[in-house]
Amino acid sequence: METIKSWDSFNEEKGNKWIQDAIKHPGALRKSMKKDKDEKISSSEIESELSKLRKKDKDPKKPGTQLGKKDATKKRRLELAKTLRSLKEHEEQKNYMFFSNLQTIKRLVDELLEMDESEMDAMLDEHDWASEHVSTAKDDVEEVFNFFKSHDNPEDDKEHDDDFMDYDNEDASTWPGANYGDEDEE
Repeated sequence: METIKSWDSFNEEKGNKWIQDAIKHPGALRKSMKKDKDEKISSSEIESELSKLRKKDKDPKKPGTQLGKKDATKKRRLELAKTLRSLKEHEEQKNYMFFSNLQTIKRLVDELLEMDESEMDAMLDEHDWASEHVSTAKDDVEEVFNFFKSHDNPEDDKEHDDDFMDYDNEDASTWPGANYGDEDEE
């Protein structure tokens, strides 16, 4: 019987080889875009091609982009190229995932806003979980926005940190709300 490997051991074996494994046909995207072997594909070209493929959507009523096999393959290759480019660009950026997640949120919101509102509204009658998720996401994004907007000055961070009390060495009965629900003793 084969034993299940831990994620760490799998990760160590692969190292950075996952990129090579992800690219089944090196140069295929460049060839489909009629580029020479040594010519680079720019970010704007990737975005332009992705935009063209989104317009080819066979059924805009369905979520996601409905494409034929050839276009779907090209879209996957373009998205991988975009991901690899962003990894390379953000290699030195400590919090690149934060910015990458923001870009993904923006892209998905833009795509949602391009969908037919009346059809989405009808679907939401049966799937109110989607509305709840959007409300929660809005609250979370708004909280992050307000945090950054209110911290224009590094000194503000220190003041903000001082707003929180350190309860490590205190008796829990002194914490705010610790006696919540207790009846008043007279």
